Amino acid sequence: MIKITKIIKTGTLFKLVFLFVIIKFLLGGVYVYSEYVKSPTQREGSMYNCPPEFSDFLVFEKRRLLDKERELEAKEKELKLLEKKLQEQMNALTALSQEVEEKLNKITAVRDERIKLLVKAYAEMSPKKAAEQLLNMDRDMAIKILSQMKSNQVASILSAMPPEKAANLAEALSGYPPREY
Repeated sequence: MIKITKIIKTGTLFKLVFLFVIIKFLLGGVYVYSEYVKSPTQREGSMYNCPPEFSDFLVFEKRRLLDKERELEAKEKELKLLEKKLQEQMNALTALSQEVEEKLNKITAVRDERIKLLVKAYAEMSPKKAAEQLLNMDRDMAIKILSQMKSNQVASILSAMPPEKAANLAEALSGYPPREY
């Protein structure tokens, strides 16, 4: 008989402990559920374990920082888009610059060819005729033409010019700036 009473007592004790654990579990679930049902403001405030005024401030500050973070992310996306557009424009400008440079080189080559033709034409003219035409021409152009001729042709043309004009062109051909007397 003692064994059975011990088992019953032990069984009762076991049942009581089991009942106590179940009640505690249920009460814990009710508490968790009540915390879940609270509004976000109540939950966030209780999270900081501080007076409500500070808790409200912290919640406000957290929201402000989240808004600021979203704003910064939007600006970062916008900047990346602008950077991409700027890079495309830079590539287009680089291509355009290369195209312009190629065209300028072609123009320069054509201009050099034309000057060579003029040099050849003036070299074949009589010195007196070449001198008259060079005097009526733009000074820089006359210098370009004379600078590409042979020295004996330049000498013949300069000797056919009035001395002041010939001296002026000779100084310009030397590369030194003209002197004033």
